[in-house]
Amino acid sequence: MNKKRSRLPRGLRWKSDSPYIWFSWRDSRGKQHQQSTESDDSVKAFAFRTQFMEKGKDYEKRAECQTPEMGKLPLRRVAEFYFSWKTANCSAETVAREKRIFKSVEKFFGSRFPTNAIGLHHIRDYQRERREQISPTMKQPVTARTVNYEMHLLRSAMTFAGCWMPELEVGYQPLREIKRRAGKVATKDQLVTIITEAMANEYWQLAVYCAALAAGTGCRGGEIRHLQLRDIDLDGGKIRIVREIAKNRKERQPRLMALADWGMRQLLLRAQALGATEPQHYLLPLSLTRSHSAKDKNQKFDVNRPMTGWVKSWRKLTQKCNMDGLRFHDLRHTTLRAEAGVPLEVMMAQLGHMDRETSLEYVHIQQQALERAKQLIESEQAPVLAAAQRSSGAADGSATPKV
Repeated sequence: MNKKRSRLPRGLRWKSDSPYIWFSWRDSRGKQHQQSTESDDSVKAFAFRTQFMEKGKDYEKRAECQTPEMGKLPLRRVAEFYFSWKTANCSAETVAREKRIFKSVEKFFGSRFPTNAIGLHHIRDYQRERREQISPTMKQPVTARTVNYEMHLLRSAMTFAGCWMPELEVGYQPLREIKRRAGKVATKDQLVTIITEAMANEYWQLAVYCAALAAGTGCRGGEIRHLQLRDIDLDGGKIRIVREIAKNRKERQPRLMALADWGMRQLLLRAQALGATEPQHYLLPLSLTRSHSAKDKNQKFDVNRPMTGWVKSWRKLTQKCNMDGLRFHDLRHTTLRAEAGVPLEVMMAQLGHMDRETSLEYVHIQQQALERAKQLIESEQAPVLAAAQRSSGAADGSATPKV
């Protein structure tokens, strides 16, 4: 006699020709399938079905991303797939920053507008309207450079979805940008003024310590923020910029000039006072005073996360010094500027430039170095020149050569 089978939860069923519990499911095309749980235990069968269906949802999401019909999805959905894919090639911080930048594009097209319906007139309308907006952070009209970057992300997302058509490629025109040949370089007097003002105000001291590190190593602000204690070698006089935080994705070891060594020692004292003692702790811990994510309300800093930046204090400091427009990024070219006689290849290694063309943008600063080199060579060759002139005069009876 057959054993009577127990009742099963909804979604599961017995099959007359099988000892196991089965269930039905539909694929993305609506076709129905049957699946065995390989078990006669209802609890195990229910757990199997739940796990199977979750995997199916993940598969459908991946399939949706790969389908030729992806262009029919709203731009916001396409952007999710695009930025998720981009994490394979870019750092999480870069992707997060580009997501924030892309918010204005998503807002313009809305949550339901199909990606493949975006036309050239939509893009031109966006360029015009965006340029008329005021940036909430910079308090000035949005620049053409910002709009072009946003359109670059839009083009990349549409290309990913297969709907950046040839007519868009031909008709799209970026806005005209006013470009400077190279960044500014702070003078020694300006650096002295900045340090003097900052040391008199505790609110600015962190920014000036980081500024000393930038001016004495050529590191970018983001590279400094992501330094961990294990990346710092004071005895060896260098730091390590790991590939994950380097712009060119190549690890390098900038040397600590004397100014950078001073700033680094001050930052290390601050980090230790905030509880950063382990190799994996960050040199610049994240402040939790305004964070709602802190589990311990008495904890003021998280040594396992880096701070977000010092933009506000830097702007106020430069305004106090009557140096409006001097960016923190400009400091990285100060000590290593070519007028100090630094060879191009050495500059590239220290600054982490991605190619020679980037470094060559600063060649115009080399004129003073060339002049000093000319004077040095002439002083070294002065006895040779004098001997040549004496010999020429003795042979010809005059200092004037024959013609």
